[in-house]
Amino acid sequence: MHALISNKNSLELDALTRTEFNFSVDHLMEIAAIRLWQTLVSEVFLKKDISNLISANSVSSQQLNIAAVCGKGDNAGDALTMLRHARLGGYSRLTAYIPEPCTMKPDVILNLQRAERCGVKIICYETVDPKSISEQLSTNDVILDALFGTGIDGPAKGKSSDLIRLLRDIRISRNEMGKKNPLIVSLDVPSGLSDAWKPEFPIVCADVTLCIEPMKESLYMPSARPYAGDIFPVGGIFPQWTKSSTQNTWLLEESDMKSFLPPISPWAYKMQRGRVAVFAGSSSGAGAALHCIHGVASAGAGYIALFCDKELFSAYLASIGENAIVRVFSKDSFSPECWDVVIAGPGWGIDLERERILAMLFQTDIPLVLDADGARMFARIASKNQDSSFCRAPIILTPHPGEFSEMLPILKSVPLDPLANVSETVALVTAFAKKYGTTLALRASTTHVGLPDGSCYIYDGSTPGLGIAGSGDVLSGMIGGFLARWLAFLKETGENRESTNAAIPSDNPMTKALLGAILVHGSAGKQLWLKKGWFTPIDLANACARISSGVMDTNVYDDR
Repeated sequence: MHALISNKNSLELDALTRTEFNFSVDHLMEIAAIRLWQTLVSEVFLKKDISNLISANSVSSQQLNIAAVCGKGDNAGDALTMLRHARLGGYSRLTAYIPEPCTMKPDVILNLQRAERCGVKIICYETVDPKSISEQLSTNDVILDALFGTGIDGPAKGKSSDLIRLLRDIRISRNEMGKKNPLIVSLDVPSGLSDAWKPEFPIVCADVTLCIEPMKESLYMPSARPYAGDIFPVGGIFPQWTKSSTQNTWLLEESDMKSFLPPISPWAYKMQRGRVAVFAGSSSGAGAALHCIHGVASAGAGYIALFCDKELFSAYLASIGENAIVRVFSKDSFSPECWDVVIAGPGWGIDLERERILAMLFQTDIPLVLDADGARMFARIASKNQDSSFCRAPIILTPHPGEFSEMLPILKSVPLDPLANVSETVALVTAFAKKYGTTLALRASTTHVGLPDGSCYIYDGSTPGLGIAGSGDVLSGMIGGFLARWLAFLKETGENRESTNAAIPSDNPMTKALLGAILVHGSAGKQLWLKKGWFTPIDLANACARISSGVMDTNVYDDR
């Protein structure tokens, strides 16, 4: 896992580093530029198909036309220093577009002068017609976006806003023409992005973002993530142990997966692999229950039951009888003490009878995974209560953005901590988790997991194939399946269910099950997309089963 920090914390880290190591601004700028340039060359120029970036007049990577669009702050100084290092490395077609030099910071002016002495062409965009700037920039192979770094507060305005839109138009025109260049590379964050960024704020749409470590939370806000393109971490600039980093928000990596998966015992029988009850499906959403059951099975749970409406019993028995017991729900057919985990919500409906059943489940001690309609009803019930006293059961909520929007009105009475120094998405999911003592996973282009202790885990695993109805149902099933297996394992090893309230998030089986399921689900989606293209929820569940069971073969889409 990588620790993430807010934009505001990154500014504090910059100041702290200069103080602790007695660095000048210019010294730190020099270190940053060297690391940024090395990463651009090694991760972008050498690993991407550079022939697609080189213009017709170029014959090698060193003849790339590289331009930097600079603002007035340190981010511009980094870009100007990068151009100087490019020139020293044999690159000769280099241009910097700058504001009036007198408006730039002193250390930025110093590096502007150095770049100019090295032969970098300097153009003041404030004295040139915007159409001419657009035409000139469009002839480049690479454009470095250095208008703003992490210091921006609020929307970009004036000339800077115009330049952001100009870069957007260049990218749109490039795509319409089917070209690969100019490649737009943002330094640290796309210009315009702040912790409180909103979709209506101007922002550069980058192909690549070279993000200085610790990386920034704001890059992973669901609505902002597409603007960053491919994100490459750039290390070796700031100390990773600094107290300025909150160490409270983490970026998940697929290498973390194994630590979150429940152990597999070759001697375990069905009850020792966990018991999962599923409340899902209705006449208007029957398929969701099927996908959820397949998700539970793919997580390796040993004993699975679907509790359904009477009129759907025969259909479900015929379609999933090989994966789960099918029962018509009644007071006599469901006994809470017989189950380790309950999943409720996929395709279930939100009528008063469903709400009554959910309220009954709230009064048990069984961990609940609430997805889709279950999450909606939780929001409806929670809105009538000031705290979590209405619910005894440990809760995992897995809303998508539409469902989460129905939860947000509840937070209007909860002022977000202005001293928390986190991006807006992190602030919202953790505020909700704290208020109701739940674990909440907001599933969007990125997944944000908020925990009651205020910590947050982020997974950046978007792939086109996962954008299909049923994908989330498979995930909710996997979460319940992994949690049941963890609880069964802990019971066998002498630990009890109170461990679901463990003080340390990484030791909490609810957190492990959720993060493990997210990583397996995302990894399966990526593999399927690369090997098969479009896929179905059943394909996804089968791929998840192979990964979660340790069968990491390459033919994840082969159902043999």
